[in-house]
Amino acid sequence: MAQLYAGLTVLEILGIAIKKELGAARFYRRTADQMVNPLIKNRFLALAKDERMHRAMLGAEYKRLTGEAKEPPLPNLEFPKDEEYDFSNFAVEDALQFAIRAERDAQKLYAEAARASRDPRGKRLLDYLVEFEKGHERQLRAELDFYKKSPLWFEDTEDLIHVGP
Repeated sequence: MAQLYAGLTVLEILGIAIKKELGAARFYRRTADQMVNPLIKNRFLALAKDERMHRAMLGAEYKRLTGEAKEPPLPNLEFPKDEEYDFSNFAVEDALQFAIRAERDAQKLYAEAARASRDPRGKRLLDYLVEFEKGHERQLRAELDFYKKSPLWFEDTEDLIHVGP
């Protein structure tokens, strides 16, 4: 991943990151739509909300750096197409593994951008996003571990009481 983004400007990386955050938000929303357990559904909706928030933060940073409110341009380079999840063959375990890979890729992207940033404020934002995405990865790994132990929980539709974070 580091070689893939090597040589790009922070602005170009911001453009890529915004595109990826929008894709992640759509993925989490569609995954939530597949869940029948209301607690699990709400966890994925919360992830979608986080990704939309990240997109807004990245957009604000782009505007701060350039003064432009429009979407940042993507670099004129050939990039491998982002992997897309096949919702026609939805499986909880596969979706969780897909999400974990995507969160790990986001961490690498933000870390690369932070290393390239000469702006302390931008670097802080990118470092913050690295840690936030690590939290998402931990959350998704915990969901995957629980799913492997108790897959029927993800199919439970009875009224549930949520206790805890």
